[in-house]
Amino acid sequence: MRFSKVTFLILVIMALVISSCSSSEGQSDEPTRSSEDVLRTAEAIAEKTRQAVTPTHTNTPITPTATSPPPTETPVLTATPTVPIVSPVYNANVRSGPDEAYPIIDFFLEGQEAEVIGRYDHPQMGTWWFIKRIGQGLNGWVWNGAVILSGNPAEIPYFEPPPTPTETSLPTSLPQPTDTPAETATP
Repeated sequence: MRFSKVTFLILVIMALVISSCSSSEGQSDEPTRSSEDVLRTAEAIAEKTRQAVTPTHTNTPITPTATSPPPTETPVLTATPTVPIVSPVYNANVRSGPDEAYPIIDFFLEGQEAEVIGRYDHPQMGTWWFIKRIGQGLNGWVWNGAVILSGNPAEIPYFEPPPTPTETSLPTSLPQPTDTPAETATP
C-alpha cells in the first residue's frame, strides 16, 4: 500500500504536536528554589517536630463487674506419718544387707510405700534404710538415694548389718584335657 504525500504530512504534524505537548508537561510556573531555601525549610520542619507534643495515653479505669469467684476445693490435710515411710524415686532394688555386695532379694517399685524400721550409715555409700513392706514384697535394705523419706529420720533406730556375703570359691585349676580317646560306639 502506498502512502500519499498528504498522509505522510499528517503523520509528521501529529508527531510534532505530541512531542511539544510532552515537553511542556514537565515545566511548571513555580520558580526554582536554591539549596539554601531547601535547607531552611527542612530545619523549620525539624524544629516543629521537636516542639510537637506527644499525646499521652490516659488509663480508663475498668469498672469491676459483680461476679462471684469460682468455688475452690477445700484442701485435704494429710497427717505426718508417725512411722517414717519411704517411696521409691525409681524402681529400686531391695537387698539382704546395706551394700551392693549383698544380693538383690526383691524390687521396690514406683508408687509403692514401705515403713522404715531401721537404718545403717555406710561409710562409702551413705545411708541405707531397712524397710518393712506394706502389702506385697519382702522386707530388706534400700539405698537412701533411691527413695524419698517422709517422717522424722531421728526416730529411726540404727541396725547392725548382717555379715557380708562371701563370694563362692572359684576352682584353683582349670580342667586338663586327657590323652585317652573317648570310646567310639560300634554299629
